[in-house]
Amino acid sequence: MNSNVRKITDGAMMCAIIGVMLVADRFLGGFFSGTFMFVLPLPMVFFATKYGMKSSWMVLAAMSFLAFIISGPQMLFYIAAEGLLGLIYGSGVHSHKPTEHLIISAILIAVFVNVISMVVLAAFFGYNLMDDISFMQNMMENAAAASGVVVPSSLTNVETLKTLLVAGAVVTGILEGFVTHMLSRIMMKRLRLRVEPLKPVAYYYPTKWTGYLGFAGFVAYEYAMLRPFANTTLQNACVGLGVLGVVYLLAFGCVFILILFTRRRRKGSLLIGLLAFLLVFAAPMMMVIVGFLYITTDIHQRMLEGDTSHAEKND
Repeated sequence: MNSNVRKITDGAMMCAIIGVMLVADRFLGGFFSGTFMFVLPLPMVFFATKYGMKSSWMVLAAMSFLAFIISGPQMLFYIAAEGLLGLIYGSGVHSHKPTEHLIISAILIAVFVNVISMVVLAAFFGYNLMDDISFMQNMMENAAAASGVVVPSSLTNVETLKTLLVAGAVVTGILEGFVTHMLSRIMMKRLRLRVEPLKPVAYYYPTKWTGYLGFAGFVAYEYAMLRPFANTTLQNACVGLGVLGVVYLLAFGCVFILILFTRRRRKGSLLIGLLAFLLVFAAPMMMVIVGFLYITTDIHQRMLEGDTSHAEKND
């Protein structure tokens, strides 16, 4: 088949897939725009991976026009934004960019889309932040009454809950970007498209100052909850940055657990991942401390050296 004809055919197929998603979203009450938004970039990822950025803009424009015809403004925004994510990610794969670059670009765009849609354009897209905050307040009060625990007033404060919603949008965007990255790799491998090899999780190691910064955010969050600041801006900054710091340390606490228990055995990695996930909820304070120590000490280097010496002995 002629290359141009093949390119047009693939572009039309990707637009058709998006059209099916748009129709299904209307009939299923926001199935893709609400729950499975991380699936929307995949058609654009395929096309941009195969043909590059220059040839992908027209397909993205066609997808956006299709969303304008079939769906409303909210889905148009999602298709355009998530399609842009897929275009940048796929063109990065096409240009053989490092995996770290691809993950960061996917996460940044996903965070931007979440914050814009859930906070900045909330009223336009039908979200009511005050209703969400009232729901959270009632839920906390009911849970406290049922368990007999006194919830600090600083935690149920309207400004604090607003900050937590924004931080939650950021964290959700990070998770969606990562899930999009993993699904894209699975899809490209199944379609036999060339992708850069994925580095083991043990080799993703941040600089030490980020661990101290994350722990400082955790301390600021705890202090702001126990002794709220009179300055609303300072209080919101401590809560928001503290939540992000806690999530950052929890993530590397999970990384430590994964590396620790999968150094010798590779078959149980799924169960170890589930254990790390459960520990986040069962012992969050412990996981925060573990994540802090993993980043700021030489534990990571010792574990890698131990794996190297073990491999040499086996040889």
